[in-house]
Order: sequence, then C-alpha cells, then structure tokens
Amino acid sequence: MTQKVTIHDVAQHAGVSVGSVSRALNDYPHVSEELKSRVLTAAADLGYEPGFLAHSLRRGRANSIGFLVGTIANPVIATIFEAAAEALADSGYAITLVSSRNKADLDIAYLRLLASRQVSGLIVSSAAESQDRSSALINNLGIPTVMLDRSIPYGELIYAVQSDHLSGVKDAVHHLVKQGHRQIAFIGGPEKFYPTHERFRGYRKALEEAGLPLRQELIRFTSFTETDALAEVLVLLRHQPLPSALIVAGNIILIGALMALQDRGLIVGRDMALVACDDMPLTKLHRPPITVINRDLSLLGKTAARLLLRGIQDRKGRTDHIIKLPTKLITRQSSNYAHRA
Repeated sequence: MTQKVTIHDVAQHAGVSVGSVSRALNDYPHVSEELKSRVLTAAADLGYEPGFLAHSLRRGRANSIGFLVGTIANPVIATIFEAAAEALADSGYAITLVSSRNKADLDIAYLRLLASRQVSGLIVSSAAESQDRSSALINNLGIPTVMLDRSIPYGELIYAVQSDHLSGVKDAVHHLVKQGHRQIAFIGGPEKFYPTHERFRGYRKALEEAGLPLRQELIRFTSFTETDALAEVLVLLRHQPLPSALIVAGNIILIGALMALQDRGLIVGRDMALVACDDMPLTKLHRPPITVINRDLSLLGKTAARLLLRGIQDRKGRTDHIIKLPTKLITRQSSNYAHRA
C-alpha cells in the first residue's frame, strides 16, 4: 500500500515550513509568487492532495470556475478572460484566475489546487509543454472542462473552443502570393502548440496549393518571448535570397520580429511584407498598419463560458464538444502592395 503524502512531506520537499505550505495552498494574501510556485511544484511532484478535499466533496462543489492560463501578460488572454468572466458572472459564477507562467509543472500544480477547491468547472489554456500530462490529469478530475484553443483529450466532460487558424493562414499565404511574393517565411511558437500546429498546417497547405516549395530555411519555431523571437527572426533574415514576406504566428512573437526587422534596417511594407495574428493596438498603430489574421477574442471567451455552463448543467459531455470559430484576414499596408522580385 502506498503511503499517503502529507503536508509535512510537501514542506520538506519544498524546503519550507508547514505553515508556509498551508498559506500557499490556501492562497493567503502576501504569499510571494516564488514561495507559491515552490510549494505548488512540490505538491505536484509528490501527488499531494490537500486534506480538505474529502470535506469539500461532502459539501458539494462551489459556484466558482477555475481559469488556468499560461500567462496573464498576453493581451489576447486578458480579452478572452474578461469576456468569459462577464458571461459566467451573469450566471452567478465567480472565477479564480491562475497563471502558470508557461511552466508545465505549474499547470499540473494549479489544476490540482483548483480541483481541491471544488470548482464547478475549468477553463484551461495550458502551456504547450504540458499537453500530455495536463490532459491525463484533467481526464481523472471528472470536472467539466473547456480547453481554450488547445487540442482536446478524450474525456466525458471535456470540451474545446478553437479558432480556425488553418484557414486564416491559408488566406494570408494566398494573399501574399497574389501580391507577387514567392519567398514567404513563417515563424510560430512551440511546434506542438495547437495554434502553431494549425497555423503551420495552413502555411504548408497554401504553399502546396500555390505550387511553391516548402523551404525549411524559411521556417522557424520559438518560445513566446520577445528575445527568443528576435533571435529566430534574425536567423531567418540571414538566408539568401532574403524572404520578401513574413507570417508571424503570435502577437508576442510579433514584437521580436519587428525588433529584428529594425535591427536589419528593413522597412515593413517596402522591404518586407508582414502578416501577424490577432488585431492588437500595435498592429493598428504601427506605421504602416499591419495585416492581421483576426479572430473575435470576446466571442472566444463567451463561447467558452457558454459551453462550460452547458457541461456543468447537464454533465452529459461530448455533445457539441468542439466549437470552431472563424478567423478573418484583414489586409493593410504592410502587405497590400505589389511585390516585384
């Protein structure tokens, strides 16, 4: 028989006091993020379940929703969260928002913590690297869960709201080809990340349809940081002939891409056509304004909330379990000009 993990084991594993573990797990104010991260990671490593779980089960679930995101620094997530929170509040639910800072171990730790709080449902936008582990855990939790723009694991109470990234990028490539571009580069986030995977599929499919070769030297994948994106785009820009167009699959990556183009002295809309994803203030205010593959982020949040409420209320699962929302190409001066090689 496996010995039950105790709070003392977690404290020892994390190198902190039992009191610190208790405060971190109960989300006390003035607990530092560093301490909370250390405790949650230790709890996840050991498979610790807080002692109040059984009591909570007897009391039934609270009218609260757990919302797990990779980062709150991304304005895309902020817009989706606001829309979902408003829709859920109208139905009497409060949201607990947690950010794993794109760390797979913290995804697991926070999912366990939210489950121990007996939330009524979960909305999950997990880190790319945690897909397999978090999927297995979500399957075992038995809580209605909506995966937000992520691939969906099999499970009775698991749903997904996804964007049609593939069609959006296909439209962007066809637009660039129509403008005369033949050397079209692509940079996206982690390759196994659902939006990146779908965007790259669209890129590859559109090149094939246009009769253009898939050139590995024009493809880069990166993490969701400005500095990593900057480094990867600089690699792209070392190749000759220089690509005449660049598709940037991520709004944080876009900042690094613009820094790289500036570093090389390349002018957007003259030396390099540029297409980004999601219509953020930067894409509108940049000169020239940047062509985007847009999606209705508020609709994404509201749809996730609606789907989760349905799952909570009927608990049947697998009915309309995946909803795919459209994307739309908005062309602007960054790409809307004829290119002549």
